[in-house]
Amino acid sequence: MNVRFATSANYYPFAYLDEQKQIQGFDIDLARAVCAAVDLICTFQHQRFDSLLLSLQFGRFDAVISALDITSERKEKVDFTDSYFNNSPVFVSKKLPLATFSTAGKFIGVIANSSNQAYLIKYEKENSFIVAYATYSEAFSALTNGKIDAVFVDQAAASEFLKVADNTLYFYAQKISEAQQVFFSEGFAIAIKKGNLALRQRLNLGLKIITENGTYQTIYERYF
Repeated sequence: MNVRFATSANYYPFAYLDEQKQIQGFDIDLARAVCAAVDLICTFQHQRFDSLLLSLQFGRFDAVISALDITSERKEKVDFTDSYFNNSPVFVSKKLPLATFSTAGKFIGVIANSSNQAYLIKYEKENSFIVAYATYSEAFSALTNGKIDAVFVDQAAASEFLKVADNTLYFYAQKISEAQQVFFSEGFAIAIKKGNLALRQRLNLGLKIITENGTYQTIYERYF
């Protein structure tokens, strides 16, 4: 059985294009391991993040893996496997002397149609200006060039940004409060077309197998 995966290959280290323009990353290696564990053949295609779930609903793909948060809104449109990664977001902003970052009156970059954007709309819409980008690289570029004040990003992506050159000298990451982290508590999962119970069960079995046999940990340590 062939499973056609869609992903947005603009989010290192979860999914990205290598020098040969091949899709690589934590999500890709994870999906390949899951498929191998339950005798599925998987293929991957790059799509814009904001078109992933719509393409899935229309049957262009069988599954989506793209650092995708499980949210109540998305559950109305698609089904999800068990979670495979928990990753609360942070605000990345310029370092301020003797002060912590405040969102009040600030321009905050975020990925369009992401759960992070939904969070900002719910909690920060009255206090800040939300600027949506297609990729985090665009958002971080805007931050570096002073066009926005912060980027609201998952911890893994923030860590990658802060590893680059002298970024830690000028930028830092600040976590959201524990009370608000419940908005993201369900983690990342593979999305499948609503009602495809057979594929959901097969992928969940694959996740269980690779977690129990140590394959998941090996893949995790490769990237994090």
